[in-house]
Amino acid sequence: MVHTDEVKRQLVEIGAANLMWGRAEIRELPRVLFEGECLNHVLNGRYEGGFALLCATDQRVILIDKKPFYLTLEDTRYEMISDVQFNHRLIDASICIGTVHKRLTFRAYHHNKLRDLSNFIQQKAMDSRQQWQQAPAAPMVVVSSPPQIQPNPSLSALPQAAAGADSSLPVDPVKGILAATQTQNRPPINPYKMPIMIRHRVSRFY
Repeated sequence: MVHTDEVKRQLVEIGAANLMWGRAEIRELPRVLFEGECLNHVLNGRYEGGFALLCATDQRVILIDKKPFYLTLEDTRYEMISDVQFNHRLIDASICIGTVHKRLTFRAYHHNKLRDLSNFIQQKAMDSRQQWQQAPAAPMVVVSSPPQIQPNPSLSALPQAAAGADSSLPVDPVKGILAATQTQNRPPINPYKMPIMIRHRVSRFY
């Protein structure tokens, strides 16, 4: 939770302190933001649930919808975003943020502010993917010499049929250890680390 004075200071810095609508949503910001999280864009508009406030911080995208007796919060991290669509029309503009699990469509009358917010989200999403791709891989452990395996004389007397058909194949302990090491050092697969798709549809009246 962030102090109310800190939220007001950030709103003044980004020029969103004098919003005509969305006072109830702004009062919820101190409870939603994390310590050290900075606001970059704040905009009023509408989504499928009605009027809401869309905020873009340095860590995530937050949708706040505060009405009497109920509150809706949607948190979207930048590494989760798979595509961003910006549509500009004569009267209003809209942004569509797609993830693996959901899609968020937000409309506003301030075309320039919504376009700046869209560009900021696109840049943060691409930066998060570049940081993940450029992360250094774990060092690989290489075995210089194969370990000495002492044969068990008790097993040599067993018939080969009882040992199975694959027992006659040669086994290389070095390759087995290297394969296990590479499997352990391989980074986990993240379904959100997909190439971001950016689409712009601009009206001919623009």
